[in-house]
Amino acid sequence: MTVAAALALGLTACGGGGAEVQGDADQLHEAQLLQFQDVTQLSEGGESGTYSELTTVQYSAEIRDGTELDKPECVDATNRWGDLDTVQDAPTSVATYEWEKGTVTSLLVQLPPEEASEALDETPPEECGEYTATYEDGTSSDYSVRDLDLQEVGDESRAHSIDVETDGELSSMISVLYRNDGVLGTTSVIGDGDPAEYEEMLVGFTEAAIDRQSQTLE
Repeated sequence: MTVAAALALGLTACGGGGAEVQGDADQLHEAQLLQFQDVTQLSEGGESGTYSELTTVQYSAEIRDGTELDKPECVDATNRWGDLDTVQDAPTSVATYEWEKGTVTSLLVQLPPEEASEALDETPPEECGEYTATYEDGTSSDYSVRDLDLQEVGDESRAHSIDVETDGELSSMISVLYRNDGVLGTTSVIGDGDPAEYEEMLVGFTEAAIDRQSQTLE
């Protein structure tokens, strides 16, 4: 199991593939940023459609099904909101971005504002700060999850980081989950660069993404 695949357990959807476009998924995809500073959207890394039908959501689920945790309650620790019925059936867009210092992804889900707020309330269990995952191939990863104290973005938000160590290789992901009226969004930055620079990118990209949504979505 590679670190990239291990991080898929924490990312839910990371781009690629395709699903039948439904509802406002195509509009959400048009609302994704094309570029931010030196971060550029990859056309082959995008996907839109119903959340539960996205190829990358299903891929993450397959990895989880073949994974054993020393703390079973920590399955999808940071993405418990993705199991909500309202999210499963919602129009969704995923975009992946190329950045020389890492990878940036953006996930947008169309929901009524009150249901988007409910999704934000689905926080990781306290006991899931540290846990170990063992995969079908016998390899394992040690996960470390913590909250990030970032400035609020959108109408409301929360942020966290995930550090994953697999076979001595360490990688990290920082993410913010936010609500922009009726859009539930996540921005994630993956890599092993300067944490302060990654946090600056996370906030700056997300603020630009919210501006783009306000200009594009009715």
